[in-house]
Amino acid sequence: MRMLTSNIAFLFSGIYANTSSSRGEAVYYLQGRHWDKNKNWLRNVEPELRLEDRFSRSYLKPGDLLIVSKGVDFFAVLYDGKYGPAIASSVFTVLRIKDTGTVLPAYLQWWLNHPNTAKKLTAASKGTSTPLITRDIIEKLEVQVPTMEKQTAILRLEQLHRSAASIRSRINQLNETIFYSNLLQIANQ
Repeated sequence: MRMLTSNIAFLFSGIYANTSSSRGEAVYYLQGRHWDKNKNWLRNVEPELRLEDRFSRSYLKPGDLLIVSKGVDFFAVLYDGKYGPAIASSVFTVLRIKDTGTVLPAYLQWWLNHPNTAKKLTAASKGTSTPLITRDIIEKLEVQVPTMEKQTAILRLEQLHRSAASIRSRINQLNETIFYSNLLQIANQ
């Protein structure tokens, strides 16, 4: 079944905020720089704001998807609540799944990061110096929504694929170490 993103999730924009001067609880202000090139959290994320009433409608919930919608590298990440409380900066469009019994947040993240979807989003982006994916573009994006069982299977296969790639990379590193060690041994004979 195909569904529009607007039927799958509520969308709202991240906010622009300066460093907070209040003395409330620390709040993480998530920005694109908090993820590495593989879309993994960096380990040195620190809170940059303080709890304020003006942020109350913007706090993230575990399972929210953050789409980097400004800049040249569009990608979606899943907020897991690890850093919280947190708000998304204005470079993000936030998607909050309406019914997790129909669409798994991790599946929607996978769909949004799929190369075919990335091509569509890049082609639809506006602007030349700083490309932008508008909320309207995201809302009208069609998502193929299989059964929950298939979504889970796709996610498991994706995880296995990443694990296999990591193992291949480690094998290549070890082979290179062995190769150069052997060359050094030959040179020392």
